[in-house]
Amino acid sequence: MATEQNQRSRRPSKMPEGLQGTVAAPGHLKPAREAKQPATLPAALQQSCFEPLPAEVLFQNYLPHQVYEETLVLRNKGRVPQWVKVIMETSPYFKVLGPMGVRQKVAPGMASTYRILFTPEEHKDYCHQLLCVTQREEFPVPIRAVGAQAVLDFPQQLHFSLCPVRHSTQRTLLLRNLGQREAHYSLSTQSPFSAEPCVGALGVGDAVQVAVEFLPLRSGEHRGVLSLHCDSGEDIHSSLSGTAVDVNIRLDRSSLAMQKTYLSLSTRSTLLIHNGSDVRAHFQWKAAASQEEEEQQQQRLQGQFKPHPPEEPRKQPALQGRRSRLSHICQQQRAKAQAEALLRSQIFTIEPLEGEVWPNSSAEIQVTFRPQAARVYEARLYCAISGREARLPLHIQGEGRGPWLCFSLEQLDLGQVLLGSTNSYVVTLHNKGAIDASFSLVPPSTALGSCFSFSPCQGLVLPGGSQVVQVCFCPSSLGHFREEFSFRVEGSPEPVTLTVRGCVSAPSLHFDVPCLRFGDVSYGFPHSLSCRLTNASPLPLAFALRLPGDGTAEPSVPSAAQLLDNSLPSWRRAATGLLRPCEFTISPCRGTICAKSFVDIQVTLCSNTLGTYELALVVDVDGVGQELLSLPLTARCVVPALRVPKPVVTFGRCYLQLPAQQLLTLVNDSDLPGCYALLPQEQQEEAAVLYSSPVPCGIIQPHSSVEMPLTLVAQALGSQDTPASVAVFGCAGHPLEIHLVSIGQGPVVSVQPQEINFGSIPVLQDVSRSLQLCNQSPIPAAFQAEVAGRGCCWRVEPSRGVIPAEGQVSVSVTAQLDDTGQFQAEVQLLVEHSRGYGIPVRALGVGSTIVLDRPLAPQLSLGTRFSLAPCCYSFQVTNRGRRSQRLYWTLGGCSLPAQRGQLPALSSTKARAPPQSLAAACPVFQLRPKVMELRPGQTMEVMLEAFSSTPQAVREQLLCQAAVGGEARRRQILQVELSCQFVAPALQMSSTAISFHVEKQAGDVLTPLAQPLALKNICPLPLSMVLALGQPFSICDVEQQPLPADAQPMKLEAGQELQLCISFNPAHEEGLHSWQVEQALRIQFLEHPHQEQVLLRGEVCCPNLHFQSMAVDFGCILNAAQEERACGQRSASAGSSSGHGGVEEPAQALGAVGDPAQEPADAQDCLEAEVFDVLPLYGLLQPGQSQQVTFSFFGHPNVVACARALCRVQGGPSYELRLRGEASLLSYHLDTTELDFGLQLWDSLLEAEVTLQNSGKLPFTFVVLSPGTATARSPLPGVPLVVPSTGCLEAGQQQVLKVSYLPEVPGLFCKAFQLQVGHLQPEEICLRGEGSFPRICLHLPRNIQGNKRWEQILRELRGELAQDKERERADVLGEAAATEPPPDDSDATLDTGLQVQLEDILLKEHILEQQAAVACSAPKEAALRLPARRRLLEAELPEYILDFGCVGLGGIHRRSVKVTSLGHFPVSFQVPGQLLCGTGFSVELERVEQLPCSQSRSFTVCLEPQSATLPLGQAALLLPIQVPCASSPPSALTPCGGR
Repeated sequence: MATEQNQRSRRPSKMPEGLQGTVAAPGHLKPAREAKQPATLPAALQQSCFEPLPAEVLFQNYLPHQVYEETLVLRNKGRVPQWVKVIMETSPYFKVLGPMGVRQKVAPGMASTYRILFTPEEHKDYCHQLLCVTQREEFPVPIRAVGAQAVLDFPQQLHFSLCPVRHSTQRTLLLRNLGQREAHYSLSTQSPFSAEPCVGALGVGDAVQVAVEFLPLRSGEHRGVLSLHCDSGEDIHSSLSGTAVDVNIRLDRSSLAMQKTYLSLSTRSTLLIHNGSDVRAHFQWKAAASQEEEEQQQQRLQGQFKPHPPEEPRKQPALQGRRSRLSHICQQQRAKAQAEALLRSQIFTIEPLEGEVWPNSSAEIQVTFRPQAARVYEARLYCAISGREARLPLHIQGEGRGPWLCFSLEQLDLGQVLLGSTNSYVVTLHNKGAIDASFSLVPPSTALGSCFSFSPCQGLVLPGGSQVVQVCFCPSSLGHFREEFSFRVEGSPEPVTLTVRGCVSAPSLHFDVPCLRFGDVSYGFPHSLSCRLTNASPLPLAFALRLPGDGTAEPSVPSAAQLLDNSLPSWRRAATGLLRPCEFTISPCRGTICAKSFVDIQVTLCSNTLGTYELALVVDVDGVGQELLSLPLTARCVVPALRVPKPVVTFGRCYLQLPAQQLLTLVNDSDLPGCYALLPQEQQEEAAVLYSSPVPCGIIQPHSSVEMPLTLVAQALGSQDTPASVAVFGCAGHPLEIHLVSIGQGPVVSVQPQEINFGSIPVLQDVSRSLQLCNQSPIPAAFQAEVAGRGCCWRVEPSRGVIPAEGQVSVSVTAQLDDTGQFQAEVQLLVEHSRGYGIPVRALGVGSTIVLDRPLAPQLSLGTRFSLAPCCYSFQVTNRGRRSQRLYWTLGGCSLPAQRGQLPALSSTKARAPPQSLAAACPVFQLRPKVMELRPGQTMEVMLEAFSSTPQAVREQLLCQAAVGGEARRRQILQVELSCQFVAPALQMSSTAISFHVEKQAGDVLTPLAQPLALKNICPLPLSMVLALGQPFSICDVEQQPLPADAQPMKLEAGQELQLCISFNPAHEEGLHSWQVEQALRIQFLEHPHQEQVLLRGEVCCPNLHFQSMAVDFGCILNAAQEERACGQRSASAGSSSGHGGVEEPAQALGAVGDPAQEPADAQDCLEAEVFDVLPLYGLLQPGQSQQVTFSFFGHPNVVACARALCRVQGGPSYELRLRGEASLLSYHLDTTELDFGLQLWDSLLEAEVTLQNSGKLPFTFVVLSPGTATARSPLPGVPLVVPSTGCLEAGQQQVLKVSYLPEVPGLFCKAFQLQVGHLQPEEICLRGEGSFPRICLHLPRNIQGNKRWEQILRELRGELAQDKERERADVLGEAAATEPPPDDSDATLDTGLQVQLEDILLKEHILEQQAAVACSAPKEAALRLPARRRLLEAELPEYILDFGCVGLGGIHRRSVKVTSLGHFPVSFQVPGQLLCGTGFSVELERVEQLPCSQSRSFTVCLEPQSATLPLGQAALLLPIQVPCASSPPSALTPCGGR
């Protein structure tokens, strides 16, 4: 019962998230976690005219195969009758008893009831729905069944106390499944806490150990939450806390100065790490001062080779955890590699880079200094060590020494040096250091530096020695110079320098002519002049000639190049570019003049610029200077004038596209040659005449003339006058204009015959006739022929073409008629640039217009086919005619049946052969469709199918008839003989079963075994086989070589035999366990569904044992107790098995989890003590023999232990049995020990709950000491009642104790009861509160006189009040206030406080008397009597007196009465005025509802003596004031008066 309540308390109140959104499909129920339909009603359903009660039908706490029932009520909320119909899909679990699927009319406010029966098959979640259909809408009512749930037990907190910073501390928690269903869970927490395993599954009653690790990176207090998420939606949170501190771990020094060291040597120093703590410290040298700097370095390195992130899929907790661990490991390895690369440099070396320092000991660190250069080295390293938050810094400093070289002189002065001469000098290099010095020349980077050479340029100088260096200099430029040369010394930071300075002088040059005069030159015609350049110096000179002012663009265009193309733009205008062309050519333009020698220079001018030239030829000498010498140059460029004597050229009559030629004369009257060209014709596409010249360009010498041939081609008919232009090269004006006059003429063509008659020809066949076209002109004639009119029955080939000049062409006219009857048309012939012709044609069509795309008639044989495999032959039927046609297909001379069975698909599986009678009745050939309607031009596909379930040979006849257009008569157009031979596949196998058996002993090396298998095809058709076989078997060839896994299907021709081998690998499964496997070699045929198989069996036998259970769980026992468990073992091998066993290692032995104070002082000793034991340790089992093994567990205080018991079998495997045990103390938790009810109605039953939870690991019993004997419905006043008063709680369970209490009397109360758990001390639980009731007070005197008891109580109260007032006055006013007389006891008007106290005393006395009377009564009488709290109406209290005094008979007398609410609760009351009828008194007061505390209400009491004919004298009446509350005392008013 406690477990069920615990499950209900853990179960979430809302529907699980996985259950919301989906209703099970008809006839099937999905688990609740797969459903997705919300449990709450939508807004439309909340406004529906019908209200379902309940809105969701819920089943809980059910057992399999039992029937449970719930009621569903549909209430009509509208104002008019509505009909409703309930529909539910068929379900094996839910049924509805009621009018299902039938409309039922429901009146307004009425309801329709349905009973829902639920029969579960297993203890799981179910969901379904009812569909309610009304006149206006339809809405679903969900049905849900909540089955077994998983309940996980997990500690609420875990404290790690004081732990070293950056040191891993672990605690172990036990996670148990106390529910009735397997639980899938995931654990998550935050840094610095972690938990393993993070995901897993727990069966019912199973438990798993969870290792929680605390690895703080910062000192101080750390808190976290360990969240346990279950697949049922439940989340359990456990608080984690721990404090991290720095421990006594340090370096013996923070800085280390290394001795000065030569480059080729090394020095070593020692450093100590002191560990003064009690934990083992792990250290690692780092290059970064903190983790943040190290992560920044890692991010920079990772960014260089970071791979692209893959597309993650759907996230799974297990996969995410595994990825995070792998990523963490990779980052640690990468960081470690970076640190080692930095620390293992060639300068400073630290060994070891990583290690551990044992508690209260020291570790020695060796630092080695190897300088690579002569400089000061500094490095700052950091020691990251567990137990210290900040990394320990270490500053290392060292200085390296190198060699010392210098020259014998610092500067070498060469003085005056001639250009081109070679000079040699000697300098000495001295080694003033103590080590060998290796030097090398640094190559100079300047042009002058390359003129020097040193020998030797590199070498080695011993200590105290010297080296002679020879310097050679050959200058190549003039002027003063200063050059510095550097020699690199290996190991020295600074090179050795040598400065060389001096001056280089240069020789002179001159020309043999004073000036170059070109005079007048023609545009585009080259002209050359020569001169001589002489070198008068004794040294050869490298020179360069140029003309400043010449163009820098492309070279100028000469007339010879201009003649190559008459379409160049330069013919129409002179060269006017942005850059001036290069018009001068110098040869040679550069070179070398030997000493006392000369060179001849030729300057050529090809001018493309009209005007005068005045330039200078300058000389540049390499290495000396520019423009050292210049030579003046003058010239003038002109264009000669050309003319045309006869500008009009006449060509006469010209055929189109036939060239005609004439000559054009050009004259040059100037003294310079000229260049001319006939400009190309523009816009030739639209021109009526095209002209050109075979020689369009040429040169006219001075005072001469030339004749240029012209060619003209007419493009259009008629007379034409075409202008043409002749351009002069270099002329900026308009070109010379001429006119070409011609007349265009087209071809002449004749046609034979004038008419074509085809006669009677078959339809849909080509029939041709010829036309002869004759060209009688010297030019080709282009023609186009087409058939006039609609339809496509006629065609002309070629439809267009060209008739050669004075030749002829034959044109074919073809008729292809698409219907029977007479056809007429006209062939139109059009000749380009000539007149057209019309030739009439006619023909008569006979035959049929139905066409097949594949040959069918007269015979069609489908050949040999496999049975049970459909054979299809498809062809297309096309109507090529102009009219629609209906085709009728028949087989065997009779019409096809209207309905035919569907042929099996090509991919159909293996099926049984039908009976012979049925196979004979089924048609073999089928054709569809049997009737078809073909419109003109329409094509339909016809499928001819052949199928036979048995092998046989068949023949049938296929006929086709056609009805054309609307004709009713059919005529046969096709007859085909059909035939086919059906066969079945047949395969002959050498064996149908193959077996392998291997006996394996320890140390045996197993090799594969093979047996032959032969397959032969004995059917007439080739077979394609696919062999399927899995490991440890494989298919091999005859040489026992395995066939490839992706081998193609094996094909066997008819009668062919295939030799194979079946191989068995006994080493497929490693280890010494016996195993066997059975498989079938499946042989499938691609052509037929039939299959063959060969049974294969392999067995490997080893000495093995079988254990009754592989895990022994002792559970949790009391501390210092011992528990034993027995486990059976049996020999499962063919031979005897001998072995020995024992407990190999305890996995864990931990102290109590929870409060650190509960951890035993000898927890470490418990780890080494004996926890588990096993007997016997050795033995021999014969085949099939069994033996019991006894395991013992010793419950050391607060220990959680796990171990592995290993059983090693001689010649067989080793078996591992998991042992687990736990010892603990009783522990429980109460959510509260004090129940405060506050202010309550004193006669109401007060109820509260106290939750008792078993927070330990052992079950216990609890009992309430001195429990009440009453029942919960009739508790005794003043006695607490606890239900249940006793019980038993398992570990992790909790029990809700319901506490009931009925106050004894109004006022404050405080009660207690004791709860004892097991053998522990009882726990006291206290109940506090105050009982009160609604009450009223009338501002009238009370009738106390005459009642001695009331007067005595009143005197005592007034005396106490007087004493209190005297004490107050004495404190404020002194002794004078105490002499005032006390109040009069006879005063009937009482203070409100005194009235309340008086009523409380009287009520308590009355209640106690009633309770005593009930307790003394017989049980039966006591049951019949009312409880004391219900008899307050019988309590006697003083009445209120309303005195009208002496009144007269006439008139109406009124008195006002004020009523005040004095209780803590609102009060309702009324005055029954009907009781005053006929008394002369009346009350003007209606019922007062819920009058708040301290508020008042007034009413009027009237006295009319004359209305009641009251006699003279005193008149009095008792009027009760009714308070409708059982816990309120009665009040009475006595109005009185006299007349």
